[in-house]
Amino acid sequence: MDKSGLAFEAAAIVTDSAGIESASRKIGEVKITDVRISRAASVRTGKRFGRYITLEGAPYAQGMASLLRRALEQVIPPRGRIFAVGLGNPDITQDRLGAAVIRSVTVRHGGKYSLCALETDVMAKTGLETARLVKAAAREFRADCVIAVDALTCSTPKYVGKTVQVSDAGIIPGSGVTAARDELSRERLGIPVAAVGVPTVAAYRQEDGFMIAPADSDALVKIWTEVIAGAIDEIVG
Repeated sequence: MDKSGLAFEAAAIVTDSAGIESASRKIGEVKITDVRISRAASVRTGKRFGRYITLEGAPYAQGMASLLRRALEQVIPPRGRIFAVGLGNPDITQDRLGAAVIRSVTVRHGGKYSLCALETDVMAKTGLETARLVKAAAREFRADCVIAVDALTCSTPKYVGKTVQVSDAGIIPGSGVTAARDELSRERLGIPVAAVGVPTVAAYRQEDGFMIAPADSDALVKIWTEVIAGAIDEIVG
Protein backbone atom coordinates (compact mmCIF):
# COMPACT_ATOMS: atom_id res chain seq x y z
CA MET A 1 0.00 0.00 0.00
CA ASP A 2 1.57 3.26 -1.17
CA LYS A 3 1.69 5.77 1.70
CA SER A 4 2.42 8.69 -0.64
CA GLY A 5 -1.29 9.05 -1.38
CA LEU A 6 -2.91 11.58 -3.67
CA ALA A 7 -0.84 14.24 -5.43
CA PHE A 8 -3.52 16.92 -5.28
CA GLU A 9 -3.66 16.59 -1.48
CA ALA A 10 0.10 17.07 -1.23
CA ALA A 11 0.09 19.99 -3.68
CA ALA A 12 -2.78 21.72 -1.88
CA ILE A 13 -0.84 22.12 1.39
CA VAL A 14 2.26 23.66 -0.22
CA THR A 15 2.29 27.46 0.12
CA ASP A 16 4.94 27.95 -2.57
CA SER A 17 3.32 26.77 -5.78
CA ALA A 18 6.38 27.31 -7.99
CA GLY A 19 6.90 24.24 -10.13
CA ILE A 20 3.36 22.96 -9.58
CA GLU A 21 0.70 23.20 -12.28
CA SER A 22 -2.87 22.19 -11.49
CA ALA A 23 -6.06 22.34 -13.54
CA SER A 24 -9.51 20.97 -12.75
CA ARG A 25 -12.70 20.43 -14.69
CA LYS A 26 -15.84 18.38 -14.35
CA ILE A 27 -17.28 15.99 -16.91
CA GLY A 28 -20.65 14.64 -15.87
CA GLU A 29 -20.35 13.20 -12.37
CA VAL A 30 -16.55 13.06 -12.41
CA LYS A 31 -14.14 15.83 -11.40
CA ILE A 32 -10.76 15.65 -13.14
CA THR A 33 -7.69 17.25 -11.59
CA ASP A 34 -4.45 17.27 -13.59
CA VAL A 35 -1.38 18.07 -11.46
CA ARG A 36 2.15 18.40 -12.81
CA ILE A 37 5.01 18.52 -10.30
CA SER A 38 8.51 19.61 -11.30
CA ARG A 39 11.71 18.09 -9.93
CA ALA A 40 12.24 21.10 -7.67
CA ALA A 41 8.67 21.06 -6.36
CA SER A 42 8.82 17.33 -5.65
CA VAL A 43 10.91 18.05 -2.56
CA ARG A 44 8.29 20.42 -1.13
CA THR A 45 5.32 18.16 -1.87
CA GLY A 46 6.92 14.85 -0.95
CA LYS A 47 5.69 13.49 -4.29
CA ARG A 48 7.81 12.28 -7.20
CA PHE A 49 8.04 14.67 -10.12
CA GLY A 50 5.67 13.95 -12.97
CA ARG A 51 2.04 14.11 -13.97
CA TYR A 52 -0.88 13.01 -11.79
CA ILE A 53 -4.42 12.75 -13.20
CA THR A 54 -7.04 12.29 -10.49
CA LEU A 55 -10.66 11.35 -11.16
CA GLU A 56 -13.00 12.12 -8.27
CA GLY A 57 -16.27 10.23 -8.22
CA ALA A 58 -17.81 6.90 -7.35
CA PRO A 59 -16.52 3.95 -9.39
CA TYR A 60 -19.99 3.49 -10.85
CA ALA A 61 -20.30 7.21 -11.78
CA GLN A 62 -21.36 7.76 -15.37
CA GLY A 63 -18.30 8.10 -17.58
CA MET A 64 -15.78 6.98 -14.96
CA ALA A 65 -14.58 3.92 -16.92
CA SER A 66 -14.07 5.80 -20.19
CA LEU A 67 -12.38 8.75 -18.45
CA LEU A 68 -10.00 6.38 -16.69
CA ARG A 69 -9.14 4.77 -20.02
CA ARG A 70 -8.43 8.18 -21.52
CA ALA A 71 -6.26 9.15 -18.56
CA LEU A 72 -4.21 5.98 -18.94
CA GLU A 73 -3.78 6.54 -22.66
CA GLN A 74 -2.16 9.91 -21.89
CA VAL A 75 0.69 8.36 -19.88
CA ILE A 76 1.52 5.23 -21.90
CA PRO A 77 3.00 4.84 -25.42
CA PRO A 78 0.53 4.84 -28.35
CA ARG A 79 1.29 1.16 -29.07
CA GLY A 80 3.51 -1.71 -27.98
CA ARG A 81 3.83 -4.28 -25.22
CA ILE A 82 2.10 -3.46 -21.92
CA PHE A 83 3.24 -5.23 -18.78
CA ALA A 84 0.53 -4.90 -16.08
CA VAL A 85 1.58 -5.63 -12.50
CA GLY A 86 -0.60 -5.91 -9.42
CA LEU A 87 1.09 -4.74 -6.22
CA GLY A 88 0.05 -5.35 -2.62
CA ASN A 89 -1.06 -8.16 -0.36
CA PRO A 90 -4.03 -10.12 -1.77
CA ASP A 91 -4.82 -11.48 1.71
CA ILE A 92 -5.73 -8.04 3.06
CA THR A 93 -8.96 -6.49 1.75
CA GLN A 94 -7.67 -2.90 1.71
CA ASP A 95 -4.47 -3.96 -0.08
CA ARG A 96 -5.71 -6.49 -2.63
CA LEU A 97 -6.72 -4.09 -5.42
CA GLY A 98 -3.59 -4.69 -7.51
CA ALA A 99 -3.83 -8.47 -7.35
CA ALA A 100 -7.58 -8.38 -8.06
CA VAL A 101 -7.12 -6.27 -11.18
CA ILE A 102 -4.41 -8.57 -12.55
CA ARG A 103 -6.67 -11.59 -12.02
CA SER A 104 -9.39 -9.80 -14.00
CA VAL A 105 -7.54 -8.49 -17.07
CA THR A 106 -7.37 -10.47 -20.30
CA VAL A 107 -3.88 -11.27 -21.58
CA ARG A 108 -3.54 -10.63 -25.33
CA HIS A 109 -0.81 -10.73 -27.96
CA GLY A 110 -0.68 -8.91 -31.27
CA GLY A 111 -2.57 -5.88 -32.53
CA LYS A 112 -1.94 -2.31 -31.38
CA TYR A 113 -1.03 -3.53 -27.90
CA SER A 114 0.01 -6.82 -26.35
CA LEU A 115 -0.66 -7.40 -22.67
CA CYS A 116 1.21 -9.55 -20.17
CA ALA A 117 0.32 -9.50 -16.47
CA LEU A 118 1.92 -10.41 -13.15
CA GLU A 119 0.65 -10.46 -9.57
CA THR A 120 3.72 -9.65 -7.44
CA ASP A 121 2.36 -10.21 -3.90
CA VAL A 122 4.57 -8.72 -1.15
CA MET A 123 8.23 -9.24 -0.27
CA ALA A 124 7.38 -10.58 3.19
CA LYS A 125 5.73 -13.58 1.50
CA THR A 126 7.86 -14.02 -1.61
CA GLY A 127 11.28 -13.02 -0.35
CA LEU A 128 11.77 -11.08 -3.58
CA GLU A 129 12.24 -7.33 -3.97
CA THR A 130 9.20 -6.33 -6.04
CA ALA A 131 10.98 -3.72 -8.17
CA ARG A 132 13.71 -6.19 -9.13
CA LEU A 133 11.12 -8.86 -9.94
CA VAL A 134 9.16 -6.47 -12.16
CA LYS A 135 12.30 -5.21 -13.91
CA ALA A 136 13.43 -8.76 -14.73
CA ALA A 137 9.98 -9.82 -15.95
CA ALA A 138 9.56 -6.63 -18.01
CA ARG A 139 12.89 -7.30 -19.70
CA GLU A 140 11.88 -10.90 -20.45
CA PHE A 141 8.57 -9.72 -21.96
CA ARG A 142 10.38 -6.90 -23.84
CA ALA A 143 7.78 -4.52 -22.44
CA ASP A 144 7.39 -1.00 -23.80
CA CYS A 145 5.67 0.21 -20.63
CA VAL A 146 4.45 -0.93 -17.23
CA ILE A 147 1.03 -0.31 -15.69
CA ALA A 148 1.34 -0.78 -11.92
CA VAL A 149 -1.89 -1.03 -9.91
CA ASP A 150 -1.90 -0.58 -6.14
CA ALA A 151 -4.01 0.58 -3.20
CA LEU A 152 -3.24 4.07 -1.86
CA THR A 153 -3.78 5.95 1.35
CA CYS A 154 -5.14 9.47 1.57
CA SER A 155 -5.37 12.17 4.23
CA THR A 156 -9.05 13.02 3.76
CA PRO A 157 -11.61 10.25 4.42
CA LYS A 158 -14.02 11.54 1.75
CA TYR A 159 -11.60 10.39 -0.97
CA VAL A 160 -11.54 6.76 0.18
CA GLY A 161 -13.11 4.64 -2.54
CA LYS A 162 -14.22 7.78 -4.40
CA THR A 163 -11.01 8.65 -6.25
CA VAL A 164 -8.63 7.03 -8.72
CA GLN A 165 -5.21 8.44 -9.59
CA VAL A 166 -3.17 7.82 -12.73
CA SER A 167 0.44 8.96 -12.82
CA ASP A 168 3.59 8.71 -14.92
CA ALA A 169 5.74 9.34 -11.84
CA GLY A 170 6.09 5.69 -10.83
CA ILE A 171 5.49 4.09 -7.45
CA ILE A 172 7.40 2.53 -4.55
CA PRO A 173 6.02 -0.97 -3.76
CA GLY A 174 5.53 -1.66 -0.06
CA SER A 175 6.30 1.90 1.05
CA GLY A 176 3.05 2.11 3.01
CA VAL A 177 3.99 -0.57 5.51
CA THR A 178 7.79 -0.90 5.45
CA ALA A 179 10.95 1.09 5.09
CA ALA A 180 11.48 2.60 1.66
CA ARG A 181 11.89 0.03 -1.10
CA ASP A 182 13.27 0.29 -4.59
CA GLU A 183 10.97 2.21 -6.90
CA LEU A 184 9.14 1.32 -10.07
CA SER A 185 9.82 4.28 -12.33
CA ARG A 186 11.01 5.18 -15.81
CA GLU A 187 14.45 5.91 -14.38
CA ARG A 188 14.64 2.51 -12.70
CA LEU A 189 13.13 0.34 -15.46
CA GLY A 190 14.13 2.31 -18.54
CA ILE A 191 10.54 2.34 -19.86
CA PRO A 192 7.44 4.42 -18.99
CA VAL A 193 5.64 3.41 -15.78
CA ALA A 194 1.97 4.30 -15.33
CA ALA A 195 0.82 3.97 -11.72
CA VAL A 196 -2.90 3.49 -11.07
CA GLY A 197 -4.19 3.68 -7.51
CA VAL A 198 -7.35 4.02 -5.47
CA PRO A 199 -7.21 5.15 -1.81
CA THR A 200 -8.73 2.35 0.25
CA VAL A 201 -7.81 3.80 3.66
CA ALA A 202 -7.34 7.25 5.17
CA ALA A 203 -4.47 8.04 7.53
CA TYR A 204 -5.50 8.81 11.11
CA ARG A 205 -2.64 9.59 13.48
CA GLN A 206 -0.34 8.25 10.80
CA GLU A 207 2.65 8.47 13.12
CA ASP A 208 1.00 5.68 15.16
CA GLY A 209 0.03 3.65 12.10
CA PHE A 210 -3.73 4.08 12.55
CA MET A 211 -5.88 3.97 9.42
CA ILE A 212 -9.59 4.45 8.71
CA ALA A 213 -11.30 2.07 6.28
CA PRO A 214 -14.97 1.99 5.20
CA ALA A 215 -17.20 -0.87 6.27
CA ASP A 216 -17.86 -1.75 2.63
CA SER A 217 -14.17 -2.03 1.67
CA ASP A 218 -14.68 -5.42 0.05
CA ALA A 219 -17.45 -4.13 -2.22
CA LEU A 220 -15.47 -1.01 -3.15
CA VAL A 221 -12.41 -3.05 -4.10
CA LYS A 222 -14.55 -5.34 -6.27
CA ILE A 223 -16.17 -2.43 -8.11
CA TRP A 224 -12.87 -0.60 -8.69
CA THR A 225 -11.34 -3.87 -9.87
CA GLU A 226 -13.97 -4.09 -12.60
CA VAL A 227 -13.47 -0.45 -13.61
CA ILE A 228 -9.65 -0.56 -13.76
CA ALA A 229 -9.45 -3.99 -15.40
CA GLY A 230 -12.11 -2.89 -17.87
CA ALA A 231 -10.15 0.27 -18.76
CA ILE A 232 -6.96 -1.75 -19.37
CA ASP A 233 -8.84 -4.32 -21.47
CA GLU A 234 -10.41 -1.52 -23.54
CA ILE A 235 -7.00 -0.03 -24.26
CA VAL A 236 -5.57 -3.35 -25.36
CA GLY A 237 -8.69 -4.05 -27.44
